[in-house]
Amino acid sequence: MSRIIKFVRFMHSQKGLSPKTVFNFFYHLPNLLRLSARLLRDPRVPRRLKIYCGLAVGYLLMPFDVVPDLLLPLFGIGVADDVTFIFLAFHKLIKDSPSEVVEEHVRAIGRDPRPATTDQDSV
Repeated sequence: MSRIIKFVRFMHSQKGLSPKTVFNFFYHLPNLLRLSARLLRDPRVPRRLKIYCGLAVGYLLMPFDVVPDLLLPLFGIGVADDVTFIFLAFHKLIKDSPSEVVEEHVRAIGRDPRPATTDQDSV
């Protein structure tokens, strides 16, 4: 639990992406997915951040790519653009959401191993 809080604080403090940030992102991916889902449902998170994530997922689902997968199959670059858009959008969601909202959801994830709803959903 405390490692995910430290990581979220670390992400909030970063000005750019480093290899350590990318590695930590994938290490904490299960909790980050739960955190992202909670942030996307939270009305206190700016709408523009939610739109960025929706656009990234939409790009992932598009039948065509900016860099076609078949064009550069040896290097996997066609897949890299999809992963990059998803990573950047969700990194921005967590980094630019209000820190008190992010920490509230991180604590809730640490208390309950199941995906939880926001307080407003349970009313």
